[in-house]
Amino acid sequence: MTVEIANIVGSGDLGVELDLEALEDDLSTPYLEYDPSNYHGLYVRLEEGGPLITVYRSGKYIISGCPSEETLRETNDGFLRALAELGIVDEAQQTGFTVQNVVCTAMLDEMVSLDALSIGLGLEVTEYEPEQFPGLVYRPEGIGAVLLVFANGKLVITGAKDVETAEVAYNHLQSKVQELV
Repeated sequence: MTVEIANIVGSGDLGVELDLEALEDDLSTPYLEYDPSNYHGLYVRLEEGGPLITVYRSGKYIISGCPSEETLRETNDGFLRALAELGIVDEAQQTGFTVQNVVCTAMLDEMVSLDALSIGLGLEVTEYEPEQFPGLVYRPEGIGAVLLVFANGKLVITGAKDVETAEVAYNHLQSKVQELV
C-alpha cells in the first residue's frame, strides 16, 4: 500500500493587523465563527465542509483540512482573493505561505508486536506506553517525520513537510520491520 494524504496544513502572514470582528462582518463565506471568549482566532470556510482557515489578529493564518497540496494552494488563493475584494490586502501579496505539516496514513504489510518493535527500533527513538496511548511513536533519526504505529499495521505519519518525506519515513519503517521479522 502506498502513503495516502489525510491532511495538509499550511500557514502564512498577511503582514497587517486585523479587526477580526469587522472581518467576520465583512466576509461573505458559508462559514464564519468568531467567539473571542472561546478562542482568539476567526474561523473561516470558503465552501461548505471545505478546509478551515484560522485567522489571527496579528494577520497570521493557518489553513487545515486539505486533502492535497493543490487544494491547500487553491484555498490560500481564494482566501487572499476574498481579502483583496475587501481592500485588506493586494491579491498578489506575498504572505510567505508554506506547507507546515503533511499528515498521511499507510499500512504495513503485517500486524506487528509493538513491544518487540520498540526494542528492535531502539528505545531512544521510540515511545510505547500502551496504558496512555495504544500506538508506538517512532521518531527516526534524519527523517523529518514522526510515525504512529498500531498493532494492526496501520500507520499515521505526521510532521512531514511534503509527501515525499512521508514516503521516505514509511519505506524506512517498512524495511526496519522486514529486518526484525
